[in-house]
Amino acid sequence: MTTDLVRSVKELLRSHGKPSREVYLDSENSGIVLEEALAEMLKVYREVGYGHPSITNRPGWEAYEVLYEATHSVAGVIGARVEEIVYTHSGTEANNLAILGSARANKSKRRKIIVSSIEHLSVIFPAEELCKYGYRLVKIPVDEEGFIDVEALANEIDKETFLVSIAVVNHEIGAVQDLKALVEMVKDKDEEVLFHTDAAGALGRVELNLRKLGVDMATLSSHKAYGPKGVGVLYI
Repeated sequence: MTTDLVRSVKELLRSHGKPSREVYLDSENSGIVLEEALAEMLKVYREVGYGHPSITNRPGWEAYEVLYEATHSVAGVIGARVEEIVYTHSGTEANNLAILGSARANKSKRRKIIVSSIEHLSVIFPAEELCKYGYRLVKIPVDEEGFIDVEALANEIDKETFLVSIAVVNHEIGAVQDLKALVEMVKDKDEEVLFHTDAAGALGRVELNLRKLGVDMATLSSHKAYGPKGVGVLYI
């Protein structure tokens, strides 16, 4: 929110007094927990909440079954397999795990990371951190509507490129990239390049089949889709 807009809102409030009701317009950033999700959470906490899904006793088996069914549901929504779902505590943690984790596992000599110039800071910051360890970060420009400069991206893909990370839907201006076309272009130029997408803003808003998109990794966040806070997913 710009300074001028803040000033205008304050002047409006002073002239008209306190508004009779408030309207929340930031649900893309964080929204309510849907009643259906809350009811399911309470059911689990009351009925199997004390079981540990990794322990081989009856409460553990019951907890594992609930976790497996939930993971199967998540996988079905995004066109993935259960074993491709890794739970995190947030979308931020999932983005960090994707960027830093893949770099730590990198056995090649590739050291170039490419992101769009309008990625979420949880993508940009870990990518910038890797520059301390010999990586080079390239930020691809976007046009005035937030769409990737495809030619600039294509020109940057080379044998040094290790990872590309571009969000499906921008978290502030809502630009929806043609991600399938971007992935295909990158993979056509070099199939060894990893492609990660921050899909937190896309979940529940656009069709999201990660297998059809062809990405190697994708980030999801529960509270972006009216689920509880503190739950993220990294698809690998």
